[in-house]
Amino acid sequence: MPDIYVNVTIEGEDATGLLRHVEVEENDVRADLATLTFLDHSLVLPDVLHEGLDVEIDLGRQDVHALVFRGVVTSVRCLFPHQSAATVIVEAADTLVKLGLTPRTKRWWNTTLSTVVREIAVANGLQPGRIEPVDDPAFTEDRPLQQVEETDLALLHRLGAGYDCKVFAEHTGPIDKLGFVPTATLLSDPPIEQELAFNQNVIDLETTFDAFAADPQERLVASDPLTGDRVEITQDSVTAADTAWTPDATRVAALGSGATWVTALLAKSTAVRAQLTKSWRTGERVAGAASRPSSDHEATLGDRARRLGQTARGRAAGRVDRQPRKRVRLTGFGGRWSGDWYLSVVRHEVDVAARSYLTSFTARR
Repeated sequence: MPDIYVNVTIEGEDATGLLRHVEVEENDVRADLATLTFLDHSLVLPDVLHEGLDVEIDLGRQDVHALVFRGVVTSVRCLFPHQSAATVIVEAADTLVKLGLTPRTKRWWNTTLSTVVREIAVANGLQPGRIEPVDDPAFTEDRPLQQVEETDLALLHRLGAGYDCKVFAEHTGPIDKLGFVPTATLLSDPPIEQELAFNQNVIDLETTFDAFAADPQERLVASDPLTGDRVEITQDSVTAADTAWTPDATRVAALGSGATWVTALLAKSTAVRAQLTKSWRTGERVAGAASRPSSDHEATLGDRARRLGQTARGRAAGRVDRQPRKRVRLTGFGGRWSGDWYLSVVRHEVDVAARSYLTSFTARR
């Protein structure tokens, strides 16, 4: 296996030689975080490393690596053990944290959602990246977008939640790009090239189902302010096809005499399986609004990446192409848990001294 690659700069100066451990957590709904651990025999770093410093982290393996983090130091912790080297732990948040420092008051009108996001990017020294909401509503003088003592980051997250878009920074060039992409678009992208396979590149995996995380249907009822007509928007996120998994026939056959019991149970549970989505319902979520045009789908359909209430948490050999907002394919984990998943959290962990690189992840669907 190719050796690991890691390069960390602080204010443009290479700090890799002093590192002992690097951890980068990428998240689909929150700012990415980085933790750098230094071992300091000289007791100099506690006075040199401080909040506000710019950090860049490039990691992977010698054959494939990439810039996975660019941000600013937000916290420094120091441990001073008796008669031993000090440990300095530096924590940083990605570029978007700068958008959350200053509250603003602004009224947006005669513009569109995508234009607002682009203007926020430029005003904060970012380049507009993938800004492609499916519904690109216009904010008019009668129905403006209000930003009242709210940071630009808080406004972006409010718009992202309202229109089911993910807000993120891309580190693909010298200047970070601001992304604002619908979950539906991300879910239509093909899975990353390398699969996560049972008993191969996956170290461990835990899968769970939570009925309270399932989102089988969202419904909005309002009235159109222009016509007075009733507006009702519905969507079924879960269908009977989502319960149509079956166990691997070769694994059932390998049970020997136990295969009879499994086959009989499968036959008798067919009727239950057909009604299984009903047990996933936690009650319809009815959103009411005093008035809303029929074209306005804001905050109607929830987060489509979490429609089945399923979560997978695991660890695998490190790869930089495993990133949140991408899809990954699990194979060999049976009929129910195999298939395509959406990565919501990815944590890259590099032990510099041991020359090891692991990726832990949380995937949902």
